[in-house]
Amino acid sequence: MDKEIFLRQLEREKLARQETEAILERVTLERYHSSKLLHRNLDENELLLRQYKDAVDEGTIVSKTDKHGIITYVNDEFCRISGYTREELIGKSHNVVRHMDMPKEAFKEMWQMLKERKTWKGIVKNKTRNGSTYIVKAAITPIVDSNNEVKEYIAIREDLTEIYNLQNEIIETQKEMLERLGDLVETRSKETGHHVHRVAEYSALLAQYSGLDAKEVELIRMASPMHDIGKIAIPDVILLKPDRLDKEEFEIMKTHAQKGYEVFKNSKRDLLQAAATIAYEHHERWDGKGYPRGLKEEDIHLYGRITAIADVFDALGTQRVYKEAWPLEKILQLFKEEQGQQFDPKLLEIFFENIDAFLEIRDNFP
Repeated sequence: MDKEIFLRQLEREKLARQETEAILERVTLERYHSSKLLHRNLDENELLLRQYKDAVDEGTIVSKTDKHGIITYVNDEFCRISGYTREELIGKSHNVVRHMDMPKEAFKEMWQMLKERKTWKGIVKNKTRNGSTYIVKAAITPIVDSNNEVKEYIAIREDLTEIYNLQNEIIETQKEMLERLGDLVETRSKETGHHVHRVAEYSALLAQYSGLDAKEVELIRMASPMHDIGKIAIPDVILLKPDRLDKEEFEIMKTHAQKGYEVFKNSKRDLLQAAATIAYEHHERWDGKGYPRGLKEEDIHLYGRITAIADVFDALGTQRVYKEAWPLEKILQLFKEEQGQQFDPKLLEIFFENIDAFLEIRDNFP
């Protein structure tokens, strides 16, 4: 009996060992297949990542820096557009391609966002090795480790230089077209001699000294030559009359402000809207006695108030079919008398404070 029990016990132990060995074999096989699958997935992911990197490198401008902003990697596109070799860039900061026109505040804002683990996006003007300019749309992202510590920064850029050059070409074309239209008005009214050019420069300078930003200064420079565009619709018998206009004729002459406004009023372009405003309001007076609407003080658009001073200053100083040019002393005396009457007193104060700069413009366009 004891022998049979012993044999059965041995049989159970044998079966248990066989079952254990089978389980171990199955687990080992599963681990092998899992490991093989994992390695295959890792290889595939590595291949995909390499292709993603190649695609990004091919189509964009890429650089990496350490956490202190020192360049550790640049791709071929970065070298191509900047004109520098990798050896000249690695180990340097991006100041090597920084353009002098870029304000320091922009970079302070960028670093503040990066320190907060945020991606910074913006338009950056850079310079090449030979000093030329290129424009990029940049996105800079901090790369962090598992402890959320910044290890490096990666910057991906898109070249916008051609787009910006085209945009500038369009702007210059618009500017030239407006100047030519202004010249046409001058020629028709026999007021040749750079009148619209001087008014444009006077207006831009007064706008600048008044604290307007560079965009608005350039907008006024480009739009102010259109201040008298409505004179195209005034009959020659009135426009070219060598004597002073009578009351009825002057009423017809005054319509040039309304007619000039109507030329541009339906445009959706900022430039032509500014031209419409200037044409409409440059004959309004600070005291409300101007035309065509009798606007008063700051109800008159700033562009109109600025161009009014520029236009009158130049008109009085140049010969017209109906008058001789005034000497400077007489013009300035009139301006003092009309400060707070015809003209915005604050703008006229700025004009007097910077009279030498305005006279320099006059001398440059005799």
